[in-house]
Amino acid sequence: MRLQALQVGLDIQAGFARAIAVQRRRHGWQLRQWWHHPLPAFTLRGGILHESAPLTSILSVWRNTLPAKISLRVSLPAQRVMQHLLSPLDARLNGAARSDFILASAARQFPLSVEQLVMDYRTDPCGDKNIIVTAARQQEIQQWQHCLAQSRLFPEVFELAPCALQRAAYAAGASAEKLLLHRLDDGWLWASPHGLPFQFGIFDEDEISDMTQFALRAREQYRAAKLCDQICLCSSGNAEALPADVLAWSPLTAIGQLSPPLPPNPGVFALAAGLALRPEDR
Repeated sequence: MRLQALQVGLDIQAGFARAIAVQRRRHGWQLRQWWHHPLPAFTLRGGILHESAPLTSILSVWRNTLPAKISLRVSLPAQRVMQHLLSPLDARLNGAARSDFILASAARQFPLSVEQLVMDYRTDPCGDKNIIVTAARQQEIQQWQHCLAQSRLFPEVFELAPCALQRAAYAAGASAEKLLLHRLDDGWLWASPHGLPFQFGIFDEDEISDMTQFALRAREQYRAAKLCDQICLCSSGNAEALPADVLAWSPLTAIGQLSPPLPPNPGVFALAAGLALRPEDR
């Protein structure tokens, strides 16, 4: 059986860079590598890359441990992603005209010009079939591409952090109705259940005191919270007591073939695992 290229998910946050590499084998996914490295202070602030030289050096050393051919997926910091919801369109509008209309309509809602943005959209597969448009700043994506290229890393995909979290939960067989909570290195990220209308939110570290408050605030923000299970799923590296309505889970349960040593805190790898397990675009 011909081996497929390693699928590598790289999650870069304010305090750490983390990666998961998997490979599809005859009997399912095999974990080939996990990696994490602390980053110097102020490498990232508010999701913005400020000091690229130290990061480039760290990633270059890591790149030497990987095969020449990999399928690399990188998450965009959730803090820097903009999102807008459009009402369902007339079904008679299709093809290129539909795409142009969606992006032009959404562009008027964002604070930057179309030339400064990279936009994508998807029809919400659940609920009322609204159109979800996401946008990122073209300059920031180019900055990330340049930094990674200096380390001989060339992403096939830039993915939204909440979408990576959803993919990890889906691959691990998590309930399609459970709200997803993830502890970032410098904040708190929540994402809608993978089976309900898409939405996400992020809180700064000083906005949330503990997981109980986080779960409550996430439910308040999620517009389809009434459809959620009473139990939330939490992925975190902190050894903190969880409230009765929050359950810890490990993204490594999505990978059938595991060999020691394994990370002692697998929850922090949720985004990296979701990226690695993401299907290729067709």
